[in-house]
Amino acid sequence: MISKLRRRMSFVSEEDGFTLIELMIVIAVLGVLAGIAIPRFSGVTDKADIASAESDLRNLQTAAEMYIAEHSTTPNSITSLSGYIDDAESDDYYNNNYEFNDDGNGDYKIETSEEVGGKTVFVTPGGIGTN
Repeated sequence: MISKLRRRMSFVSEEDGFTLIELMIVIAVLGVLAGIAIPRFSGVTDKADIASAESDLRNLQTAAEMYIAEHSTTPNSITSLSGYIDDAESDDYYNNNYEFNDDGNGDYKIETSEEVGGKTVFVTPGGIGTN
């Protein structure tokens, strides 16, 4: 009888899992790792969106320069550049993602119609920039 009782007590006293302290330490370590990683990756999508807009605007600038060289005048709108832009790329340009502004003196400004990564990206004959 006593041997049965000792076997039961030894079975109950064995540790079959993690203690609360061990779980709390693991949660704390995961929290520290997340606190380091999340701020590093939070601006990555904004930077990627800005880089994509800059690439699109460079393509539009090239198309505008070709249009000006051929017609000796600035284009009226983005759609005027349709013959100078690859059809695969043209959907983003024509779906109101970019605006074309002409000051009437031969200078133009093509800019994003909405903020990209918290900024408005634009291109002029002088180069590319952000507001």
